[in-house]
Amino acid sequence: EGELYRLFHSVNSLAAVLNAHADNELREKEFLKNTISDISHQLKTPLAALNIYNGLLHEEDIEASSVKEFADLSEQELDRMETLVQSLLKITRLDAGSVTLEKGAENVADMLRDVELHFAYRAKQEHKELVLSGPEEVLLFCDRDWLTEAIDNIVKNALDHTESGDAVHITWKALPNAVQIAVKDNGCGISSSDLSRVFEKGFTGYNGRADKKSTGIGLYLCKKIMDKMGHKIWIDSEVGKGTRVYLELTRKEWNPE
Repeated sequence: EGELYRLFHSVNSLAAVLNAHADNELREKEFLKNTISDISHQLKTPLAALNIYNGLLHEEDIEASSVKEFADLSEQELDRMETLVQSLLKITRLDAGSVTLEKGAENVADMLRDVELHFAYRAKQEHKELVLSGPEEVLLFCDRDWLTEAIDNIVKNALDHTESGDAVHITWKALPNAVQIAVKDNGCGISSSDLSRVFEKGFTGYNGRADKKSTGIGLYLCKKIMDKMGHKIWIDSEVGKGTRVYLELTRKEWNPE
């Protein structure tokens, strides 16, 4: 009985391992299938627009001013596609658990000045202003690249929803147990019914209408990054008055020195 028991135990253990591998392989295939489907779906709209613009550019009687207009629109769609692909790849890495956070002591003011520099040209072109406000001495123990990625998406979203002459304010402060970063705009705002959905992947409808500027990916990616870091993100907004996005990074991420 002892030998038979050991034999059956070994067979059962082997079966359990094989089943586990089969389950993992099935999950990986399903994950890959969903990722490819998601990317394909997201690229349909800009590809369709590019196809239309390309057809218009081939018309024989097209005016020079129209050529420039359609060329500019095509460039915008290409930029949109690049943003979509890069964001979806980052989301895929986060979903797959292949992201390792590389943490270090970072000065928050320096980090946010880099964010400002990243958007300086766009803000100038659109006649908008980026305003930074916060203490110089706040340090944070974090993965600078991934946190900057989250903040970049929030600032881009704020610029997308503000008009010429408006300002986007980026502030930070040290709380007793956390560092809080806020991005504020005075744009169109978000209705209370939409606030609960803004972090959903693919959500692009604001205040009862589709938002053509939105990819439906940026805020979803921000939420993924903050969840990966174990921190909070939330939004306060009022239609017609603007939006505030808050990132709160807990004290455990401070430089231990």
